[in-house]
Amino acid sequence: MSQQLREVSIVIVEDHSIFIEGLCTVLQSIDGVKILATFTEGESALDFLKTQHADIVFLDISLPGISGIELCKIIKTLDSSVKIIALTNHTEKSVIMEMLHNGADGYLLKNTSKKDLIAAIYQVLDNQFMMNKELQKILFSPETKSQAIPRLTQREREVLKLVSEGATTAVIATQLFISPQTVESHRHNLMQKFAVNNSASLIKKAGEYGLI
Repeated sequence: MSQQLREVSIVIVEDHSIFIEGLCTVLQSIDGVKILATFTEGESALDFLKTQHADIVFLDISLPGISGIELCKIIKTLDSSVKIIALTNHTEKSVIMEMLHNGADGYLLKNTSKKDLIAAIYQVLDNQFMMNKELQKILFSPETKSQAIPRLTQREREVLKLVSEGATTAVIATQLFISPQTVESHRHNLMQKFAVNNSASLIKKAGEYGLI
């Protein structure tokens, strides 16, 4: 790409360190891009952004603690000039809509190409919205019940069933032979996929879809 970027400051919020390393490698190969900081959870990123300005924040949605959806809203409230690009594996229409509602300037999947990543940087800085084509099809396709039902992994289904039965995190961890932290991660991912904020709402919506 012949166009040159002015210096662009970037913050990355992503809970997988290996993915952060790969993204940093790609971004550092782009002329004019400066990575200010990287974070594996939202609270630290928020503290940083309260005192430091970033041009662009690459933001995952599934994060420990505060979700990327909520973090997007808070960042935009603090500084509306910050461009936020969701970089995630979530393809659920409800999640995409909520990110857009909270002010995201772009929405990309983690398997996006370097070309599209660079294009996203240019477009959001030019006040244009950027989204993968496959996500545009999901967003603008007619709503049907089958499309609305989140796709769950087998482990997420197991956790969901136990949550619906009132099992605590400790009990779920014991029954599934996983750590409490892993249980909480699955619970968090389930809430993200169903676009809810608590276990009661999760159970209600899962019941509506006939998943429990």
